[in-house]
Amino acid sequence: MSVVVCGADELQPGEMVAGTLDEQPIVVVRTRDGELHGLVDRCLHQGARLSGGRLLLETDGERVGEYRLKEADVVLKCPWHGYEYDVRSGCALFDRRRRLRRVDVREQDGLILVE
Repeated sequence: MSVVVCGADELQPGEMVAGTLDEQPIVVVRTRDGELHGLVDRCLHQGARLSGGRLLLETDGERVGEYRLKEADVVLKCPWHGYEYDVRSGCALFDRRRRLRRVDVREQDGLILVE
């Protein structure tokens, strides 16, 4: 069963919105390139609502103090302790074996839907 999270025009590129699916808190992210991604809205560390955090571009570097932005990789940063998650996979950056549960999300008839 599909649930409406918001109108498609309410979620612009680079933004996120919180919602619920079967009483489970979720967060839907629209990346800069327009892709939609849905995740359970609870940090793996202590359960903070990730929708209260920030969206950032992932960084990479080969030496201490060297950082390069990875334009295609968006990270959701927890507001409590800064844990970071890849929005495409739900994987935690600190341990890629740990991940948030993903939620199917799509845009249809001017609405953002999850299921």
